[in-house]
Amino acid sequence: MFCCALALLTGCQPAETDFFGTTRPRHGPDELWINNAGEPEWLDPNKCADGNGGEILWNTFAGLVQAHPATLEPLPEIATHWDISADGLIYTFHLRPSEWSDGKPLTAHDFVYSFRRLVDPVTASRYATNGHIFRGGAAISRGEAAPETLAVRALDDLTLEVTLEHPVPYFLQFLTFYSFMPIPQHVLEDLVARGIDTDLWTRPEHVVCNGAYRMTEWRFRQRMVFEKNPRYWDAKNVSLARVKLSMVESSTTALNMYAAGEFDWPGSNTSLPAEFMDELSRYEDFHRHPYLAVYFYWINTRAPPLDNPLVRRALSLAIDREALVTHVTRAGQIPSATLVPDGLAGYEAIALPLFDPDQARQLLREAGYPRPEDLPVVTLSYNTSEGHKQVAEAIQQMWKKELGIRVDLENQEWKVFLANAEQMNFQVCRMGWTGDYADPFTFLELLTTDCGNNHSAWSSPDYDALLADANRESDTRRRLAKLREAESLMLQDQPLIPLYVYTRSQLIKPYVRGIEGNHQDRHPWKHIWIDERPRNNERKAATAPRTEACRPATTTAEAA
Repeated sequence: MFCCALALLTGCQPAETDFFGTTRPRHGPDELWINNAGEPEWLDPNKCADGNGGEILWNTFAGLVQAHPATLEPLPEIATHWDISADGLIYTFHLRPSEWSDGKPLTAHDFVYSFRRLVDPVTASRYATNGHIFRGGAAISRGEAAPETLAVRALDDLTLEVTLEHPVPYFLQFLTFYSFMPIPQHVLEDLVARGIDTDLWTRPEHVVCNGAYRMTEWRFRQRMVFEKNPRYWDAKNVSLARVKLSMVESSTTALNMYAAGEFDWPGSNTSLPAEFMDELSRYEDFHRHPYLAVYFYWINTRAPPLDNPLVRRALSLAIDREALVTHVTRAGQIPSATLVPDGLAGYEAIALPLFDPDQARQLLREAGYPRPEDLPVVTLSYNTSEGHKQVAEAIQQMWKKELGIRVDLENQEWKVFLANAEQMNFQVCRMGWTGDYADPFTFLELLTTDCGNNHSAWSSPDYDALLADANRESDTRRRLAKLREAESLMLQDQPLIPLYVYTRSQLIKPYVRGIEGNHQDRHPWKHIWIDERPRNNERKAATAPRTEACRPATTTAEAA
């Protein structure tokens, strides 16, 4: 039974309580303890491409605009307001006077430097394609033009003008992403002058930022400490003086630590153990909300036998997605055989079977493997996590049962896993992708030829052309039709295997306020505060966290 098992797991005795674990903070009223689930690959806004790093960047850097903590609506941040040309191509941003954490003025020139650096091939950013929205960005990232030709310029210290390649309906929302944060050019230039590797500029002894918090301590694979940045433009409305971020990969260990009060909130990058999900959902501090993210498996399409699209499609059809989310992940996920979530910005998902083992076996025979033993062993890689392991083991058994093929599982630490994915050193590997903005393109761009996050080695000029045509299309209905045509073309070749659309389930201590459920699971620390006063004990299971929407004196309220 759950209570007994959980008592052993956490070291706590079952109690008559509406909350899981402690309900009073083990620290002062201006501090927050959370988990990041692992080490970030990069803390450089232009180079980061993972959730562990993104969680930190969103809280230590501030871009032109910010996302509202509940609605994700783009609101002013460093830019107080902006003008848009009649054709939707030219945006002129008017910046507020602000400073870097070292006291140097932050200007429009820092944004120009950052945007050029993002698309510069020397940076080797996996998100360089984000900069393709700026006129000249694609040519620069392909080495066909100089970074200085990018259509972004500082009209003066507090006025930034950018010209887009074509109108982008989600542009302002896109700008809330960390790729577009400013970079302190003066810091990198100083390191060069001192003969120090510029990759070290984000270490505590060198880092300069402009967000609500600044890093003061980094103990590898243990913790990071962040303190309130007094030079942040809206520091007077930031409540928490200190945030301690731990690096606990095990979701079970993180659950133990939450129960004991060592975490106030396990954090956006920590998943709850699936085996305890049903019982945890009964507690008042359990919250669930929709999440714009898809869980899928990359396939390395370069080498046999997975270079054959028939084999790849057979693998996809042999997965019982309904059983996977019902019996394995158990957090209300939506099974999906397509990459783009149904209904996203009006998008109608392609009708593909979630499970068809007979067709899977037929495709394998057509691929030249009438006997399962003829197919070489397939290796499935995943990063350290009980949840990823459980999914991998379930699919290993499904492929064995339905296709009779042999599958080896390979567990890797996060940074090693990311490096192997980037170097195409895998056959099949798990991945999750959170939409950077609410538009189908945020998912479909993953499979474009130029995308640094395309880990399939699959490329199609027709696919690229369809997406480019779609983004030049002003009619919404025709644009969505072209995006759908592109996804259909891609899934015929099956360079990846979608499994399900996420929901977000998490535990939040009752004294933690300001965490809003939203589709991108972004929860800026600057909107969070600690309050031990009792709240109405209203049960809101399976809904967004029961927190005040946004205090009147917050950054977003003032900026709006």
